[in-house]
Amino acid sequence: MSIHQVLNSSSSAEPILAFDEFVLRADKSDSSVVISTPWNWCLNSGDRLSVMTANSFLSYQLMATLAGLVNPVSGELHPQGTLSWPLGGQGGLHSSLTINNGFEFLSSIYSDTLERSHVSSDDFFDALKSQGIDTSMPLKELPKEKKDFFFAALSILFSFDVCVAPHSKYLLFLMSREAKPLRNLFRKQLDGGLSMISNTKNNQFKRQFCNRGMVLGPLGKVIFDGDLDEAIAFSKQNDIVDNSTEADDMQFDYGENQANANSSESEDDIDF
Repeated sequence: MSIHQVLNSSSSAEPILAFDEFVLRADKSDSSVVISTPWNWCLNSGDRLSVMTANSFLSYQLMATLAGLVNPVSGELHPQGTLSWPLGGQGGLHSSLTINNGFEFLSSIYSDTLERSHVSSDDFFDALKSQGIDTSMPLKELPKEKKDFFFAALSILFSFDVCVAPHSKYLLFLMSREAKPLRNLFRKQLDGGLSMISNTKNNQFKRQFCNRGMVLGPLGKVIFDGDLDEAIAFSKQNDIVDNSTEADDMQFDYGENQANANSSESEDDIDF
């Protein structure tokens, strides 16, 4: 069945995101190396997908494309709803804004996602209060730990249709002891029907928040798609999870040049 047939079918599984003949770069040093088989797969409503591969660059490219930072080599992405900014990211807020100003600014832009959120504004501000965060303070004056907590809380508060959760220092912070109150709120949001796609290598995050696993070969071929625990076991048995130093360097972060082809963007232009 083609992607167009899936999108137009009356199946009980409703695609919220579809990859249609989708091709990405698969090699950091050689732009001519792309995935061997174009992707034609879907994220269904309620799916919380963990994508696993030994190719850290390909994994990174997938999340950068979902975040709108780069375009695919070819093919199309068909979202049937809204995609979040990367989990724990800054949401485009300027550092000179206060927390209250930043909240009001994003609330005015994403009012519909706030209205349908399973996490209330009171939940959000109570979480900040529990960490002694002064909401009248400019973001640039917050200590790093409190700033990370604020941005993680902010990205959880807004209920987009698909949560984009890249492997990053922000996601790893979410799994820290300090962020336990936020994990409870994130679970509340997910239980409300939020879909998600993540490339994290953190098995604790996978097991707590994902319900489907996909394993990709070195050139992007889908070699397993199904039960999360089976996917984790399959990736371990076949040495597919990348534990290399390079994989750690490929954490989703600011200033990384991710272009699929020749690009005029400078590293300073790439942000979220």
